[in-house]
Amino acid sequence: MDEITTELGSLNEEVIGHMNTWVDLLGGGEVGRWVGAALVLLIFFIFKRVLVRGALGILRRIAQQRAQSMIANVLDAFALPLQALVMLLGVYFATELLALPDAINTVGMDAITLASAFCVFWALFRAVEPVAVSLNRLVGRFGAGLGDDLRQFFIRGVKTLIVVIGGVIFLEGWGIDVSAFLGGLGLAGMAVALAAKDSVANIFGGLTIFADNLYKRGDWIETPHFEGTVEVVGLRATKVRTFAKALVTMPNAQIVDSPVINWSRMTHRRIKMVIGLEYRTTAKQMEAIVEKLRMFLKEDDDVAQTDVAQMVHLSDFGASSININLYYFTKTTDWVTWRDIRNRHIIAFKRIVEEEGAAFAFPSQSLYVETMPETLSNPNDDLRSTQKIG
Repeated sequence: MDEITTELGSLNEEVIGHMNTWVDLLGGGEVGRWVGAALVLLIFFIFKRVLVRGALGILRRIAQQRAQSMIANVLDAFALPLQALVMLLGVYFATELLALPDAINTVGMDAITLASAFCVFWALFRAVEPVAVSLNRLVGRFGAGLGDDLRQFFIRGVKTLIVVIGGVIFLEGWGIDVSAFLGGLGLAGMAVALAAKDSVANIFGGLTIFADNLYKRGDWIETPHFEGTVEVVGLRATKVRTFAKALVTMPNAQIVDSPVINWSRMTHRRIKMVIGLEYRTTAKQMEAIVEKLRMFLKEDDDVAQTDVAQMVHLSDFGASSININLYYFTKTTDWVTWRDIRNRHIIAFKRIVEEEGAAFAFPSQSLYVETMPETLSNPNDDLRSTQKIG
């Protein structure tokens, strides 16, 4: 590392020596140095445009031809910071030509150094998202929605790290002892840890959601607290849009510690139904209806035939009907399609019952009177009472 620094220093002195020679050719003096500085800035300005439109442009086209879109996007991200870095280099050499006073020169060199460091971190910051695109194949194993959430988590985390490191370097560059400041924070570490324990728990909860693939954006989930569609899986909390269109934000730690039903992971969707027949329906009619219902479900293309239960049985004698219980599953899990299938089946079941000459029962009550009160048993008594009153 020291050898590299020595070589760069020698190169720097050699370049500055050549520029001073060119200034002497321009006549030297104060005016010659300002003219030389202006020429240096112009040369670096031209070099900046040639570098970006020439070298980077060629590399970008080569990357696109080889289907390396990530490299092409990274080169695009480096374009602006690289231009700024080239111009800062031009400002540095122009400043060296001007031979400014030591106080001004020191401040100027510090500013150029910090600006150069800023350009480096700016380039890294801009390159995070293009690099994250290369994670598509890796995070795609978790599913499209969860993969996108993992990608956003990676982008936010790396950008935050770059900003923190860049901030520390800037503070150190301005003479602020950041290490002492961070060491002072250690004295209050216990209090900070206790105050931030919920935040830390939520962060680990978010990592658990990603690791276990508990749910992803767009899933329909149900917890003891809410039910709805996941909109955002964040590092600290999950945002769910309920079916009432309200937005619920729940900390990840509470979600992980409670049972979560992911309805979007259903393989089939269930239909439970009870058909009530009138008590006057004969046994022969009931047998025929049950058999036709079973055949209908076996021949329906929308009904799942394997890996799930499919049951049609007379279940019980109800208060006003003889009940047939149907329990089966559809192949689709889409809610709207499932409702259309259920709607079609209800009409078909009604038709089957009617074809057998039976009918659906409805709630009813029968009242049996064994005796009538004596005052009402003889209508002549009421007639005599009416005559007396008249």
